[in-house]
Amino acid sequence: MNQNVIKAVLILLVMFDHNEYAHQLFPLFLTGFAFHVLGFLALPLLRPAPALDWDYVGKIVCRYYYPFLLIVCAMAALTMVTQAGVSMAAAGRLLLALYSGNNDALKNATQMALLWFLPSLLSLLLLRAFIDARGPALRRICLLVLLAAHLVIGPIAPLIRDYLPLGLLPAVYALPLCYLLVWLNTHCSARLGPLAGVLLTGLVFVAVKAAQMAAGLSQELGFALVSDYRSLPALLLNDLESVCGALMLFQAARLRLPALLAWGGQHTLPVYLIHPFVALVVYRLCEKGLPQVGQGGKFVLSMLATMIISMGLAHGLMRMGWVRRFVFPGDAETLLGRK
Repeated sequence: MNQNVIKAVLILLVMFDHNEYAHQLFPLFLTGFAFHVLGFLALPLLRPAPALDWDYVGKIVCRYYYPFLLIVCAMAALTMVTQAGVSMAAAGRLLLALYSGNNDALKNATQMALLWFLPSLLSLLLLRAFIDARGPALRRICLLVLLAAHLVIGPIAPLIRDYLPLGLLPAVYALPLCYLLVWLNTHCSARLGPLAGVLLTGLVFVAVKAAQMAAGLSQELGFALVSDYRSLPALLLNDLESVCGALMLFQAARLRLPALLAWGGQHTLPVYLIHPFVALVVYRLCEKGLPQVGQGGKFVLSMLATMIISMGLAHGLMRMGWVRRFVFPGDAETLLGRK
C-alpha cells in the first residue's frame, strides 16, 4: 500500500470539501462528509506504534505544532491589522487558539478554522503512543474510556473545549474509529484481493452514504458537532460513513495507480496550508471573470486550478532548504540545522 497515494486522494477530498461550488452542487453529500478527515488521522496508525519518549514528542511537535504556531500567529496578526484591531482581547483570542487549537477559537483569532486539524492530529498521535505502550489489560481499559467519551463528546464539547489543550476533543472522538478502521483494513487486505477489497468496501460505503444522506445527518468533527448517545442511529451512520469511506480509499491504494498520485501525496502538509488561499483567489476570479459559465463548469475549473497551483507551490517551496528547515521541519534536528 502506497500511503502517498492515499494522501493525494485525501488532500483532493479536502479541497473538494473547501470548494464553494462543491457546497452549492453537492450539499447533501457534504453535510455529513467526514471520511477524508478520519483517513488522514488514521494514516499514522498503519505504521507500528512508536515509543512515547522525548525524541518522538519533539519530532511530532516540530512536524505539526511548529507550522501551526507560525501560521496561527501570522494570520492572527493579519486579522488584527485588517479587521479586529490590535488589543488585549485580540491577544487573548490568539493565546486561546494556540492553547486549545479548537475550531471556534481558531476562527475567531485567525479566520482559518481549518487549522484545528494539526493540534488534533498531534493529540491523537500522543494518545495512540501512550495507549499502545500499555499492557493488554490497561490498553483495553483505555479503549473503553475512549468509547465512553465517544458517546458524550457532542453535548459536552461547548462547555469544555476552551479548557482542553491541543484540539483534544476531536482526537478523543476519532481515535476509536481510527483503531477500528486500521483493524478492518488489515483484515480486508489479508482476506481479499485489491480489486475485491475496493469493490466490497465501495459498495458498503455507497449504501452507508445513501442512508446518511436520506436521513439528512450532519457532522463537523473539527467543531465537535457530532452525534452522541441521544441518537445512536445517527451516531452509528455518521461513524460508518467515516470508517467505510476511509476504508474504501485504503483498499484502493492497493491497486496499481498512476505515479502522479504518489507525487501529489508527497507534501500534503504545505498543500493543506496553502490551498485555502489559492481556493479563495480562484473563487473570486471565477465569480468576476466567468459570469456566463455555469456552476458545474466553475466547480471543475476551480478544483483543477486549486489542485495544480497548490501542489505546484508546495513542491516548489519544499525544494528550498530554508523552507524545509524553518517552516516545515520534520524534527528538531532539522530546525536547529543539525541535519
